[in-house]
Amino acid sequence: MASTVTAPRLLPPLTPPSPEAAMKVGILVNPKHAQTMRAYACLVEILKRERITYRSATTTRQWPGAEQSKQMLDWGADLIVVLGGDGTLRASAPILAAAEVPVAIIPTGTANVLSRHIGIRSAEHALGLVESHLGSIPLRSCEVPVNEAHCLTADGPRCEQFLSMAGIGGDARAIAGRAGLPGFLGYAWGAARALFAPLINVEIAGPQLEAPTRVWSVMASKTARPAGPIPVFDHAEVSAGELEFLAVALTTTKPRQRLVDWARVGWDCVNRRPATNPSLHYWRGTELSISLDGPAPVQLDGDLIGDCRRLDLRAGTSSLRVLAPGRRGLVLK
Repeated sequence: MASTVTAPRLLPPLTPPSPEAAMKVGILVNPKHAQTMRAYACLVEILKRERITYRSATTTRQWPGAEQSKQMLDWGADLIVVLGGDGTLRASAPILAAAEVPVAIIPTGTANVLSRHIGIRSAEHALGLVESHLGSIPLRSCEVPVNEAHCLTADGPRCEQFLSMAGIGGDARAIAGRAGLPGFLGYAWGAARALFAPLINVEIAGPQLEAPTRVWSVMASKTARPAGPIPVFDHAEVSAGELEFLAVALTTTKPRQRLVDWARVGWDCVNRRPATNPSLHYWRGTELSISLDGPAPVQLDGDLIGDCRRLDLRAGTSSLRVLAPGRRGLVLK
């Protein structure tokens, strides 16, 4: 007998409504990491102290966040708090952006690229910001465009969204190669293996007329540091209307020379001059089309989407309102 998947349901309010508590807070929880549940317990204590009514919903593999977000909005949530990583945000972003409801991020994922970029240092820092916002010092928000990715897979076309980064080729192979290892250990292992990933033949259609045709990877980013502490995209900004693109055109498949090429790339990035490296080709734009002569893996916000023969990227026209502490160069409203 075939099994059926039941849609997620919101938990009932855990604090009773009161005259003092006009605000309603919806909490989207990805229970994958132990840190998430610790942060959730702290958040609940904050909401109880502030006498704020709230509802919670957890994500699953089948229901990664969109349906739960819609239910919380139907309930009347004035603020959505997301406890999770970039993938949880990506899944819920289209629904929350359309509703124009502010979102608070408590980063409990592995990489937390978006939250780090807007100045949220840790889950503890985020909890303090939420407490201030619900108390006497409301935070301002930044507009984070919800970008589009159209993938052509073996099963047909697929439309997805992303917030901070997308890539096809070697960077997606790094995510695919984590071998089940937890956290940053898995990312490091996958990245080390992907250094020697095969080059792919691509045809790039967009504003860059002299784009390379044989590359290790093609990426788009809205954040300066999508891969950790090293600045790769010097001019990327999460609230900008354009994406910053990068084609990594390595020249060899020989392991020793490949290591030399990567050492040079790392050195130039650390010294804040990546555009001077001959292997790194940068440009900016609102859209890009990448066609391949064979399938290659695609990642969006650190989630592996699968193998695609074509990837079309477009800068978003709708935006997620994210509460942010502010950092240099970030536009707050």
